[in-house]
Amino acid sequence: MSENWVLKEEEAVELLALLITSARIQMEEPAHYGPLRLLTATERLSGMIVERASENSRAFLQENVDRIPDMHMAMSDGEAYIAALDERCRAVAACLLRHNCPPEEE
Repeated sequence: MSENWVLKEEEAVELLALLITSARIQMEEPAHYGPLRLLTATERLSGMIVERASENSRAFLQENVDRIPDMHMAMSDGEAYIAALDERCRAVAACLLRHNCPPEEE
């Protein structure tokens, strides 16, 4: 069976290392650093896969992940930061639905 792999082994290990070390560091950091570390992992993963992703996934990554650095800057405004995270969550949900749900018949 042919798989559409978008991560090389060394990229996957790098991402795992980031997540594991972030989990450890998070134990001693302020709680609000957790979302920052997860968004950093999101940026790294996106950078690793964007060139090998399908056209639809690439468009999603470029449209949504490119907004993350601006979100970091808005972190001092808690309500705006949460709203930006909520917006990204809705975008991810819509992307998943497009990929996993067949079009509705009319």
